[in-house]
Amino acid sequence: MDFTFALAKLRTIAFDRKAAQKSLGDDLAEAFLSLVADMRNAMYLDELVDAPEAVRSDPVILEYKLGLDCILEVQPIGVQAVSMTNWATVHRVKLVRIAQNGTQIV
Repeated sequence: MDFTFALAKLRTIAFDRKAAQKSLGDDLAEAFLSLVADMRNAMYLDELVDAPEAVRSDPVILEYKLGLDCILEVQPIGVQAVSMTNWATVHRVKLVRIAQNGTQIV
């Protein structure tokens, strides 16, 4: 999959393990980096082993669980409009934010 990032800090922690550990702590950093690695190796969202915990709409946002009360929000991006029915076939994603207990931490 191809990535874009809503925040420069997300780009930094996606490619720098030490920065991820500093921002998230060891456990969340490992969960985040593992999910990013899985996404890099997948062609489409549907190929990921774990489905998102929740899917919101307008725009479509996928919530992937990283740890207790912590999620990564991912926005599928397509050439055509992404909907609640076609998001799984998308091969470009924007990492939007990491939230814990509803509060943005990255």
